[in-house]
This record gives sequence, structure tokens and C-alpha cells, in this order.
Amino acid sequence: MSLIRSLDRALYRVVTHDLRREHVEHYVKHLAVDDEDTVVPNVIGRGLQIIDNKAGGLLTHASMMIAALGVSAPVVANDYFEQGVIVAEIMLYLLVALGCLRCLSVFQNDLESPHPDAARDEMILRHELFKLCNRAAIGLTMLVLISLPLLYLYVPVKG
Repeated sequence: MSLIRSLDRALYRVVTHDLRREHVEHYVKHLAVDDEDTVVPNVIGRGLQIIDNKAGGLLTHASMMIAALGVSAPVVANDYFEQGVIVAEIMLYLLVALGCLRCLSVFQNDLESPHPDAARDEMILRHELFKLCNRAAIGLTMLVLISLPLLYLYVPVKG
């Protein structure tokens, strides 16, 4: 057996250690989205998948912007004010990233007895949170597009 397969099996044992045997045996049934007897209705399951894909793309954008700001900081930031602007932009992108991570998180641990409206409420929450994060990312990207050249060209007046 390969090293990776051995590590995967060990990780599987650690992750499933606290799960009851019945839960593991019926795991796929509880997560199914194309069956009539599923916990999550098909339309909600597909909606969650779409939001997951979009949130993943937005998380990638936020991560790239954080990295770009971090790399560009030494080039454009000459004083504490300019460093503060870049740090604030990074912090705002981190908030967007946290929102995206919430959109991607598993919403219910108790698959045996779910709340009747849990899936619907989760989809609404994720959808609205994604819209907020998407708008924030667009605004922040525009802010960075404007602020980086200004910070680079800014020459403090010495008096």
C-alpha cells in the first residue's frame, strides 16, 4: 500500500472515529440530492452546489488580492499612512474570504433528525451572504485599482 493511501486511511479513521456505525452506513443516503427520499430537496441541493462553486471562485479572487496587496506593500507603502491603507484593504478582503468560507461550510451536523426548514434557510443565508461578499469584492477591487497607483505616486510634502 502506498504512503498516500495509508495516510488517507489513517485520516479517515480519525475523522469517522466519533460517528456511529449507522451514520457511516447511511452517509450517502443522507447527502443525496437526486433521490426523492433525500433530506435536502433537489432544487435546494443544486442551489447549494451553485453557491459553493461561485463562493469558491470568489474565495480564490480574495486570496489572490490579499497576496497581491501583501507583495505590493513594500513597493507602494512609504510611510505608516500608506501601510495602513494597504493593511485595511487586506483586512477587508479577509472579511470577504471569511464570508466565502461560511458559504462553503457544512451547515448541519445532525443528519439523522434535521430541522424541516434547515436546508431552505441555509440556502437563503448562503445566497444573501454570497451576494454581499460579491458586491464587497467588486467594490474592494475597484478601491485597490484606484488606491495602488495613488499610493505609488504619492509623495509626502516635507515642511
